Amino acid sequence: MKAILVAVTTINDKYDVSYSLSELENLAVAAGIEPVFQTYQKLNAPNSKTYVGKGKLAEIYLAITAHSADIVIFNDELTPSQLRNASEYLKTECIDRSFLILKIFEERASTKEATLEIKLAKDLYLLPRIAFLREQESRIGGTSGSMSNKGAGETQTELDRRHLMSEIYHLRSELDKLKKMKETQIEKRKRNEIPIVALVGYTNAGKSSTMNTLLNYIEKEDKQVLAKDQLFATLSSVNRKITYDKKEFILVDTIGFVSKLPHNLIHSFYQTLAEIQHADFIIHVADASSPYLNEQIHVVMEVLASLKADHIPTLFLLNKWDKTQDPYLSILGYDSLQFSNKTKLNVEQLLQHILSHVGPSTIRAKLLIPYKEGKLSHILEENSHIYKKEYQTYGTYYEVELSVKDYQLFRNYDLENMIC
Repeated sequence: MKAILVAVTTINDKYDVSYSLSELENLAVAAGIEPVFQTYQKLNAPNSKTYVGKGKLAEIYLAITAHSADIVIFNDELTPSQLRNASEYLKTECIDRSFLILKIFEERASTKEATLEIKLAKDLYLLPRIAFLREQESRIGGTSGSMSNKGAGETQTELDRRHLMSEIYHLRSELDKLKKMKETQIEKRKRNEIPIVALVGYTNAGKSSTMNTLLNYIEKEDKQVLAKDQLFATLSSVNRKITYDKKEFILVDTIGFVSKLPHNLIHSFYQTLAEIQHADFIIHVADASSPYLNEQIHVVMEVLASLKADHIPTLFLLNKWDKTQDPYLSILGYDSLQFSNKTKLNVEQLLQHILSHVGPSTIRAKLLIPYKEGKLSHILEENSHIYKKEYQTYGTYYEVELSVKDYQLFRNYDLENMIC
């Protein structure tokens, strides 16, 4: 399928139009679509009826013919009337950036959670556009049946709308159940005092590769995660429990972000993004070699702010340092670290940054375990590092180092607590 890419740029735009179109091109390729021509128009604001003006529409129409294009992709989320009017004028299939992203997510979903979240986001997008997109959905590989536009009238549209509303209600109910399970898991980790370290970043910045580098460094190759050089290679958060230098933490690889991410998608991905909201430390992985580094960092920080996670201590990890042309690159006002998954630059330094933020996961203690508590003595000797052991009048004396979690079993036998 060949595509024409169309953007509007205004004086209030946060992103350079060439960057935005380049990203739209990458999204199209990720969806299996071949971009053959791209164009943009400078306006005070997108045309309320057709997104671009009539002159630009005429240019696009000629480009469709010249390049034998099958589809036109607009760089913003369009209203139903904008899509309808543009499609009628251009006499070809038209979709917007949000729908393209949703299609990519739909194709990449691999877990029940991600599938439900994406389906909900897509249904919320389709609901106000159902009359126009019924045919579009079926033509590019979507659902059929009740979403078919063959001779449908207002009655069929209303039936489809009620069907979507019912499905949205069901999906929200299912996701609420998963939400409670997720919150229970996170609370359990908090009770066990296991810190959470979240990897966040722009899509394809190298989050999954960074997780694999850390796992390899501590010899846990069996826990590797999928890492591909493509947009949105993974759509589900992946957790790995790591023990290093006598400290434990949960390392979470999260979904990558992209500019103009559909609002419904962010809202629907609560379960996936909840890991970030509850993190003790965030590693913001950024592609230091990208000419659009600042724009990409800004996008991620905007999403973190929308999740109310921008207050969490953060390290900017300047990944792909082996490809950068600026040896003095840094993030002003923030902690940053030069890093490379390819050359393994500063892996140990990254781990030390993590350990300095996750707090102690072991405790040194002086314990006196009564002889009648033989089971406790057995647990202690199996699960702690013993520096000293003496048999005394009232029990066995230990000087040990044990995990914060295990220490709860022995708190009442801590001599320093007894003295206090």
